[in-house]
Amino acid sequence: MATLETARKAGGAPYRLEWYPGTHHGFAFPKRPVYAQPAAERHWARLYTLFDTHLRQAA
Repeated sequence: MATLETARKAGGAPYRLEWYPGTHHGFAFPKRPVYAQPAAERHWARLYTLFDTHLRQAA
């Protein structure tokens, strides 16, 4: 993860890197065996906030 963060910083674009310890790929989808509800809820809330903040068109 440190290498990824170093590369992202070098790119100069704003970003937020999040880590969900104890989860596995696919943790945000309820029908998958690796579903982790607390982490999934945090993930979806932050993703929707990101979309709302940066992708919503101005009225």
